[in-house]
Amino acid sequence: MGRRTGLSTIIITEKPSVAQEYKKVLGVKPSEKTDGYVEGYSPVLKKDVIITWAVGHLIAISSPEVQNPDWGGRWSKEHLPMIPKQFKYEPQKSTYKQFKIVKSLYTRKDVERIYYAGDSGREGIYIQALIRNQIFRTAPKIDERVVWIDSYTEESILSGIRDAKPYAEYQPMIDSGYARAISDWLIGMNFTEGFTLTSGKLMNCGRVMTPTLAMIVNRQKDIDEFTKTYYYGVKADKFASWKAVKESRFYESDDLYNENGFLQEKQAKELVEECNQSRVLTVDNVKVTTKTEYAPYLFNLADLQAYCSKAFKISPANTLSIAQSLYEAKYTTYPRTDCRFLSSAVAEDLRKKGYQIPDRYVDDSKVTDHYAIIPTLQGNPNNLSGLEAKVYSVILKRFQNTMKPPFIYDAVSIVYIHQNKERFFESYRIIKQTGFKENAEGDDIADKPVPRKGETVSVDAFCVYNMETKPPVAYTTGSLILAMEKAGRLIDDEELREQIKTCGIGTSATRASIIEKLKEKEFITVDAKQKIAPTEFGKKVIPIVEKYDEQLISPLKTAEMESSLNAIATGALDKENYLKEVETYVADTTRKILSENHEHLENFNNKGSGKEHICPCCGSALKYGRYGWYCTCKFSFELEICGHKMKESDLEDLIAKGKTKAYTFKSQAGKSFKAKLVLDKSNHKTRFEFVDSKPKGSSSKKAEPKQSSWGAKKSTSSSSGWGKKKTGWGKK
Repeated sequence: MGRRTGLSTIIITEKPSVAQEYKKVLGVKPSEKTDGYVEGYSPVLKKDVIITWAVGHLIAISSPEVQNPDWGGRWSKEHLPMIPKQFKYEPQKSTYKQFKIVKSLYTRKDVERIYYAGDSGREGIYIQALIRNQIFRTAPKIDERVVWIDSYTEESILSGIRDAKPYAEYQPMIDSGYARAISDWLIGMNFTEGFTLTSGKLMNCGRVMTPTLAMIVNRQKDIDEFTKTYYYGVKADKFASWKAVKESRFYESDDLYNENGFLQEKQAKELVEECNQSRVLTVDNVKVTTKTEYAPYLFNLADLQAYCSKAFKISPANTLSIAQSLYEAKYTTYPRTDCRFLSSAVAEDLRKKGYQIPDRYVDDSKVTDHYAIIPTLQGNPNNLSGLEAKVYSVILKRFQNTMKPPFIYDAVSIVYIHQNKERFFESYRIIKQTGFKENAEGDDIADKPVPRKGETVSVDAFCVYNMETKPPVAYTTGSLILAMEKAGRLIDDEELREQIKTCGIGTSATRASIIEKLKEKEFITVDAKQKIAPTEFGKKVIPIVEKYDEQLISPLKTAEMESSLNAIATGALDKENYLKEVETYVADTTRKILSENHEHLENFNNKGSGKEHICPCCGSALKYGRYGWYCTCKFSFELEICGHKMKESDLEDLIAKGKTKAYTFKSQAGKSFKAKLVLDKSNHKTRFEFVDSKPKGSSSKKAEPKQSSWGAKKSTSSSSGWGKKKTGWGKK
């Protein structure tokens, strides 16, 4: 194979495309074709190098029935709460082939070093640790290092390998990853099963998902219960508005809406009539303040997602996908960052290249895992098109604006007095320097002289203008992302809010997927303009969950948990002590869920999206299990069939029409095919009806989707969950 040394170095990346970048940078030229990895001599490292890759999570926490056989079969109150003494993990079936390849490489006798070059973040190093710990039951007697980089440029890859730190230095962050996954499993599995058993309707609960849904439901409730108030203001022409300030005879009158207008139009007209008797105002006070507005801070992922949602009407998940693609193509830096600043080292490097980054955009104290999203200034952006080009352009412009002068203007505030002693107010801006705002716009921008105190101004006419209060605005996917990011600030307790003000609901890497999960579980809908609305089902879930503990729907729980997970990652909190408190909370809350009086759930199954479904084969009522709907006659309809997630509406189609819509499924061989699910009443099953084509190698015979035995199936996916704790959980 063209080796020049007797020992090999392994580099494992997060995906095949990234492995190709390492191969190119290190100059590895394989002497033969291999499956799942590349191998050859690197003239850069002067070593034999094996480059392999993960494909997402190769390893995951095992399902309940694997953790404990007694927890298999149909859901039951008897086996709750489910708290494994020691968690088991297993390879994902969909990527098992790649895991076997990685395992065979890790255990080769000629391997002297492994570089873990996965995604540079808590979840990325956790994925790498899962693979490592599944293969090595004890620490291997080889050199292990972690490559931590912010872009896939040649310079970053080489410096990342050169500066790679020992694997052991990342143990606190790995502990944080394990703590997050275990907490989510405990809370998601137990609360989902508990609420489902007591309500008769599948109710997915999650540490991040549930409080996010509560934010949406509560916002919609505020909108639905909003009562519009009409009030009537008074203006002098169109430049000055009357206010009932302290000097006014109407000050604090019950006839007013705040200080801006009257609740009755008649009173506003009376004041207008009075003012029109003398159409002159005298300048009583003038205040001019010069203000400086700097360009916005650089993008973090939440900012970028919010911007693109508003500007391009694309989902946060789509924005993340595009940002990830730009990152892998070396146009931009690492996307999953919460930071809006640059490190001093990065800023200094940019300054050496001629980019004079002002100090206000540099802050080492704000940079944790990664700095802000910026362009790498490599490659040819003209090769980009569509949304990729648009997203790149806003990242580039945000970066360029930091080096432009600030926007400077005079804020002018004028108080006029009428001879009847009523005050009128005017404010506007006079631009002195446009700076980064190339085309400053706004109704309040004026180009006129500032009057002096004592001057008089003629008024053509005083008039009444109608006003009304505005309802709260529904969340969009972009505004929800920002609200999730800032959720820690919504907590009422001032001391606690200060402690966790930087923590939100979820992380930059997970918030988009939470919104997608809420859509998938039919808790919310999102329209073409990215406006979010809760479904009837979503509206029903929150009051039910709230009954057990108001904190379950509060941002407090998940914000505190994120704070603790961050503390574990820095070594400030102990993982095991923290998890013990999570286990106690889960056990106590689950028992409470199961023991409460559930009269409030009596009609839950029969309304809206929670309606009862009748078995199409025997006419009995269908029940919910871990994997979907089932009947005692052996009919079942699973939530996921051959890689495709099914919806309740698909079950309704199957019952009413005998078949579902056509979807794309995957065969056991990994081949995609398009088919409908068709009801086979005689066998109490469903079968595939192929559309246009069928998977290669399949016969013309109608195929049956593989169904579980309602307890025999193993699932390695874990639900998102969340738990209750006090600030400082798991203190050392």
